[in-house]
Amino acid sequence: MKQNIKQTVLENGITILTDYMPHAYSAAVGVWVPRGSRHEAHDEFGLSHFYEHLVFKGTENRTALEIAHAIEDRGGNLEAYTTRQETGFYAQVESSDMPLVIDVISDMLMHPRFDKKEMEKERHVIIEEVHSYDDIPEELVGDVFNAIHFKGCGIAHSITGNVKQVQSLTRKQMLKYGHQVTDEIPLYVCASGKVNHEELVELCAQKFEQKKINGTIPEDIYTSHQSVKIVQKSDITQSNLFWGLSFDRSLMNDRDRCAFSLFNVAMGAGMASRLFQKIREDKGLAYSVYSTADLYKDCVDWGVALATEPHQLKTALALSIAEVKKFLRHGFIKDEFERTKTNILGGLHLGADSPEKRVLRMAEQTLHLGEFHTMEDVEKKIHAITEDEVLATVNRLLSTAKYSIAVVEPKSKKKTVLDVDFF
Repeated sequence: MKQNIKQTVLENGITILTDYMPHAYSAAVGVWVPRGSRHEAHDEFGLSHFYEHLVFKGTENRTALEIAHAIEDRGGNLEAYTTRQETGFYAQVESSDMPLVIDVISDMLMHPRFDKKEMEKERHVIIEEVHSYDDIPEELVGDVFNAIHFKGCGIAHSITGNVKQVQSLTRKQMLKYGHQVTDEIPLYVCASGKVNHEELVELCAQKFEQKKINGTIPEDIYTSHQSVKIVQKSDITQSNLFWGLSFDRSLMNDRDRCAFSLFNVAMGAGMASRLFQKIREDKGLAYSVYSTADLYKDCVDWGVALATEPHQLKTALALSIAEVKKFLRHGFIKDEFERTKTNILGGLHLGADSPEKRVLRMAEQTLHLGEFHTMEDVEKKIHAITEDEVLATVNRLLSTAKYSIAVVEPKSKKKTVLDVDFF
């Protein structure tokens, strides 16, 4: 599966990457800022996410409604998101509308108004968003895990910040953030679909003309701890569990990433996974159970999430740990290795039809890995890797990791006590 990838770096430091799809009718194009919630100071928690919201509320050239009309009236969708590592703005449109997307997003990032009244209105919107997450125990338990496991680094705090933190953010801080985007932090423009690389380069040179070259990338600091925390919450009936681990990214090369991906998919990605089959299908302990992996520039975290009846929590936890231990001792079961390879490659092939999925993959790899790996490269690595290699890699990586457990359970007089023997 060959990709036609081109890259250009402008004089002001903006990196432009394109993935040309000759048979596509549409294009997905966006701009990514390598600054996320993990880069915020203690008095800035929630600022990156607030910035993502506020640039939609008007620029020197467009009102909020005009921003919405610009893309939607053409049948496209303008999206944005904030993670712990980056903030992204992108749209999928007809290929002929690519210049419009660059015009709108560059306007949002280079000429935001940060109007005081709009900031106060959006502050209330974000507070409602924070409340909505607090009402979802599956979301809350992940935040609890991050808070205890990554204590001491920016990954520990939530992307949105809590209500008090959002209330304390100031316009002065927002203006400083905007200055960082225009004058300091390097930007990445990625596009996939029916896109002309040279045209995009020329557009970016024009629309981001005021962007300065400073090129300062926010510092990443990684710390991890072994910890357990139980939080009680009213108005829920299930115990929500997230247990997991993290390790330093420097321990993992490109081939190791493929090996770890095979482990993750076999353990907890989909109905055929070990965790789903054991905990849901065999024991009937949970409706949903899965494993998840997050790749940061400096670390990798992996964990297991499920929700179950409070009296079944310890059993579900023990079973999930036992499945991982079984893998570490014996590796893949019969036919599992090839099925898992086929699963990963099939997902890669299905995503290849979507400009949106391809552009997000390109942006996230570039920002998280510092380089882009084509689907052809990934295919070759997946085909070449062996069962013994996966087993050895996962054992090596997990032997260096620290483990933590977070639980959000129904409020009662007696809080659950967990005594766990990990690996």
